[in-house]
Amino acid sequence: MTDDRVVLLTGAAGGMGRVIARSYLDAGCSVILADLSADALDALAAELSDVYPGRSVWALPMDTSSVESVEAAAQRTRDLVPRVDVLALIAGVVQDAAPVASLSVEEWDRVHGVNLRGPFLAARSFIPLMPKHAGASIVAIASWWGRSGHPFYAAYCTSKAGVISLVQCLAAELAPDGIRANAVSPGNIDTSMHRAALESEAAERGISFEEMKAIEWAKIPLGIAGPPQSIADAVMFLSSDKSSYITGATLDVNGGVQFN
Repeated sequence: MTDDRVVLLTGAAGGMGRVIARSYLDAGCSVILADLSADALDALAAELSDVYPGRSVWALPMDTSSVESVEAAAQRTRDLVPRVDVLALIAGVVQDAAPVASLSVEEWDRVHGVNLRGPFLAARSFIPLMPKHAGASIVAIASWWGRSGHPFYAAYCTSKAGVISLVQCLAAELAPDGIRANAVSPGNIDTSMHRAALESEAAERGISFEEMKAIEWAKIPLGIAGPPQSIADAVMFLSSDKSSYITGATLDVNGGVQFN
């Protein structure tokens, strides 16, 4: 990763986004922080600017599920920087656990709006800002639950399966321009989102949070939910020159979990 790279990061104000933003700043990149809350972004940008004096950090309020918001953010990005070298699509939400028969259309649309529509809209608007044949790349966050279906999470699983397919489409379309597209597929990562999902499913099953955590973590060969930095490291790798011959791939970072 070179010092003059510009990274645009969606979902920047979330737990995972913050770790990834710091990793890019550690590498010497300039970072555009995109997220829904302007207040949270301004606070994060101020915090990171204090920690990384001399680095360029911008806040870019953006609703990734809104065409108008994403297009406006792309125009503002054009005013800020001459290009975007890395498009890191980190924004995501977890589904409220429910069987398909009682899953609301509103919840289905909410989850797909952020998890799949969001990456599509961001790619559509920001690809024109990415330089050709200069090492530019897109990295999206999928999920190991996008590899197979799981009860009570139909919206989440299908949205993440769509991300895996989307990066394959992008990789094929952008290869002639020398722009790569890949995904990271996390397993259980110890974030607030993961714990919220455990709480939701525990309630659906009528068991305690600790019982639900024990059930899920027992499925992981390495025995624990992964640290957020493990995902940041994978995102960094896939957007670096060390992965220059990798495109259309989904890198599993899940502690050794095998798929159904």
